[in-house]
Amino acid sequence: MNEMNRIAYVLVLILAIFLILMGGIFMIASGIENIVTGVAMLGVAAILFFFLYRSERIEASRPRLISQTFNVKMGGSGQLEQKRLTCRSCGAPLEDKDLKVVQGGVVVTCPYCGSVYALEEAPKW
Repeated sequence: MNEMNRIAYVLVLILAIFLILMGGIFMIASGIENIVTGVAMLGVAAILFFFLYRSERIEASRPRLISQTFNVKMGGSGQLEQKRLTCRSCGAPLEDKDLKVVQGGVVVTCPYCGSVYALEEAPKW
């Protein structure tokens, strides 16, 4: 609810409470005119409470747009260096053309000794 609606809500609530108190006083005072006036005041207060309840329910059922902003800064853990790949079997240097992706894994084929093996990612911990 915006500020003006909240102020109107509080004023109507105060009016309804005032009407309940006055209606009770009029009903206690007896006399047929006073009882009718008291019942009318209680009826108006009940109607005001009903409309306040409905306005709260309608306001609660409306979806609210919540805007959130996340700022994420990612930095490297240090200096990055290019690592030279060597064959596990013969120690020969390997080039990019010797690497192939097969079924989601990286497979290395040594052009010198012909050995084939898969590269495994080492855990960071």
